[in-house]
Order: sequence, then C-alpha cells, then structure tokens
Amino acid sequence: MNPLKGIIVLLLLLFSSIEIKAQNTYVVSVGIADYQNINDLTFTEADVATFNQIMAQHDADITTLTGIQATHANILKTVRSVFAKATPADAVIFFFSGHGYEGGFCCYDMQANSHLGGMSYQEMQILFRNCRAGRKMVFADACFSGGLSKQRTQLQVQAVSNNDVMFFLSSRLDETSLELPQGPNGLYTYFLAQGLCGAADVNNDRIISASEIYNFVSAKVSSWASQIPHNQHPTIWGKFDQGMSVLDWRQRKYLKKLDVVIVKNNGVRQRRVHPSLT
Repeated sequence: MNPLKGIIVLLLLLFSSIEIKAQNTYVVSVGIADYQNINDLTFTEADVATFNQIMAQHDADITTLTGIQATHANILKTVRSVFAKATPADAVIFFFSGHGYEGGFCCYDMQANSHLGGMSYQEMQILFRNCRAGRKMVFADACFSGGLSKQRTQLQVQAVSNNDVMFFLSSRLDETSLELPQGPNGLYTYFLAQGLCGAADVNNDRIISASEIYNFVSAKVSSWASQIPHNQHPTIWGKFDQGMSVLDWRQRKYLKKLDVVIVKNNGVRQRRVHPSLT
C-alpha cells in the first residue's frame, strides 16, 4: 500500500471512531396562572404551550412547570438538574410567564407583601454560572408591578449585565406587561412566537440571532402597546454575542402555524388555534 494512502486510511479510521456529540437544547418552561397568594393571570400557561411547541420542533429537551408545581424550591431544583446535563456545545433556555417584581420573577408561593417566594435575577445568575452550556438564555413575559411592592435593583441589574447570559424581558423595570385581551398569549410571547418562527429573520439566513429577535419583538410590542396607549418596551441584558444563534432553522421548515394552545377563560380551559402564524 502506498504510504500516503495508509496514513489517510488510518486518519479516517481514527476520526470515525470519535463520537461527535450533537448540540442539544435544554429548556425549562414555567407558567403560572393560578397563584397561591397573589392575583391570578390568564394566558401564562398558554405562553408556555406556545413556546414549547416551537422548541419541540428543534428536538429540545423540555421540562415544564405550571401552577402549584412552580414553587420557588421546585424551580431552583429543576433548573439545577436540567441545566447540569448541558455541555459547552449545548444551549440552555429558561422561559417564564407570570408575575414579576422589580428584581425577579414571582413563583407560585410568592408572598403578597414581601419578596419571599420570588426568584431574583441574582439567583438565576448563580444557576447559570454553574452551567457549562455555550449559549444561555432567559425569556420572560412578566409584569413588573402587579400590585407588588417595588425593590431597588440597580446592583442586581449591573450584576446580570456582566454575566454570560442573555436576559430578554418583556418590559422595563418600571413598566407592566400586557396580556392580549382575547389571547391566546401575552403581548410579548405573541410576537416572540412570530419572531422565532421566521418573522425576525431579516437577513434570510434561517438563523434567528439575538439581535434579530430583540429588534423584531421590541419594535412590535412597543408599537402595539402605544396604540392603547400603554408603555411597554422589551429589554435585553447580559454579556453575549449579538449575533448569537437563538434558533437555527437551516435544517427545518419554518412553522406556518402552531397547532393549538391551552388558554384560560373565566376558569375554563379551552383549545384555540394560535392566530399569529396562520
């Protein structure tokens, strides 16, 4: 055998024996409509269903917590467990829909007159810091007032801004986040779904980047809210590449519609076709 051919054969055998690990996406989705101690919401579990349907198209590993499952302790436990699976080649996503306060998210057992039962951004930062994933993202459709007391959070905001996590939130610290009057989602999730399913892909490369999803959702939400009129401006924090891939559709077809989502209307659960993609 020619020595050069022999070397090539050996190299081929070597590379064929190396296991090439596929990139995985790990998602923890939390939606809370019925709270234990504070006022309820309407379309939060529908928001989770919408987001999960999109991520399922990408074979994501999805763990969902709703209602009474979404206590402070259980969310922390679940995020630690799921995100521990990730390698540097993977992505992890935390999606939240529910009440928020100036400094974090309201878990199911959030107390009415204190921040007990709330998950602060600092707690989220610690969870992500211990995660090896190469891409780390938070999407949150959360109202930052909801009758809850305000908290000074400038130090928390600065801490988050220096972390390697993309926090994409539905409104500024002093704004509330709208639910669409007739559903099926919160205003932010409604346009997030559109953007992730291709509407945000302005350069037509079939990759939804961090800057593309922010620019699309921010413009749509603020424009729609201003017609009410209402001030709602999605905001993005963190230390990350603006061109970071949020969702890659190159090997898949864009979703034309989401099958159904679960909504809540006067306590009755219904099934409804998502109108934004039909």
